[in-house]
Amino acid sequence: MTETTDHPTPRAAAFALITTAALDDAARNDPAADSPPPANWEIYDCLTSVLETWHGDGTLKENSLSLTEHLAVELCAYLFQRFGRDRDKFGRWLCDFGDQVARTQQHAHPAGPTAIEILSAVADTPRPDGTAGAEREWPTRLVVPYLG
Repeated sequence: MTETTDHPTPRAAAFALITTAALDDAARNDPAADSPPPANWEIYDCLTSVLETWHGDGTLKENSLSLTEHLAVELCAYLFQRFGRDRDKFGRWLCDFGDQVARTQQHAHPAGPTAIEILSAVADTPRPDGTAGAEREWPTRLVVPYLG
């Protein structure tokens, strides 16, 4: 991370995770490689370190939500471009992905449906225009379903 590693921002953490995942995926899909590389614990170690730092700072809840927002926004932007900016294709992918998560989830852990709800909120909500009011509405849109 380019910022001080001791206190990374959610944005810096998101981009470090995205970069590490992309590099790992490229290494795993390298046609010149004899075999896949061993498991890469860098993503786990990076995320654990960041979460422990935020927990120690007393900012875990806020920063985790912001990290999730950054990751969801980047995933939605990537997929929207991949689908040629076709909102219908993107909407179908979102529904299909939600169905796949629902089918494969074998326990009551809320992570799957939560991820789909966050992606849906990101996909359906226009980005803030920079005003303070709009910036406050954005996290509220993501948080409201989980306050209960």
